Amino acid sequence: MSALHQKIIDTMTLEGLSPLTQKAYLYQIGEASRYFNLPPDRIRRADIQRYILHLIRDRGWSWSSCRQSVHALNFLYQKVLSRNRLRVALPHPNKQQRIPDLLYPNEVHRMISACERGKAKAAIMLAYATGMRAGEIVRLKVPDLDGKNSCIKIREGKGRRDRYVLFPEGLKVPLREYWRVFRPTDYVVYGLDKDRKIDTSTLRRGLKLAAQQAEIHKEVRFHSLRHAFACHQLLRGMPLPRLQILLGHQVIQTTFRYLQWIAMMDLKEESSEDLLRPLETTQ
Repeated sequence: MSALHQKIIDTMTLEGLSPLTQKAYLYQIGEASRYFNLPPDRIRRADIQRYILHLIRDRGWSWSSCRQSVHALNFLYQKVLSRNRLRVALPHPNKQQRIPDLLYPNEVHRMISACERGKAKAAIMLAYATGMRAGEIVRLKVPDLDGKNSCIKIREGKGRRDRYVLFPEGLKVPLREYWRVFRPTDYVVYGLDKDRKIDTSTLRRGLKLAAQQAEIHKEVRFHSLRHAFACHQLLRGMPLPRLQILLGHQVIQTTFRYLQWIAMMDLKEESSEDLLRPLETTQ
């Protein structure tokens, strides 16, 4: 490891960047270094615009990926090398927002019933009943579950912010069965060992298999369960500000999109926030 590489890592750590951001920045800086065949600190600022055009034209990178590259290089120049900020033109993002395939409650329940992998099944129920992200589920530890007060603490979610989510009775019941079989002691949904996190790719594969077995022909991603939580809670009457807090959105405009998405969904009106409670009767 070069002295510059170590300095970048040390600076990112001191600046409080998350492990995922550090990994992304190191990748982006490495890609630029390989393109120019130069150490990162020898890349000329005047050549960065040419590199961004290469990413767009030759590699077909999206606007968000190009923006991440600029952010990483700016971090290198400003924070590590103490140079001036880059002035780089970026393509404008596509204004059209694509609505993902939305799942109905009976479809989620069918996938849960069809899932034969105990850990994946527990993760699917956690995601649907709470709105947690896959990364938050794999980091969830036993002490974070507060059954007495019916809440779950999410530690360092997106943006490294803590928050609380629901822990309804409909989730507690199947988790007790999961506990009886798997006996977690550290991570709730663990990997090969009880003190090791399960990989998010394992959860995604489990969900994909469950969707196939349940004959769900929509494009189903693990994040689809978070979308389902948000849509189904709004359809049951949950106030938008409460949903914003549970999802951990900084601004309510991010949560507002779900009101637009559910406009065509016609579901039976319910008042309970416990999305798993009717599981036995919903097929």
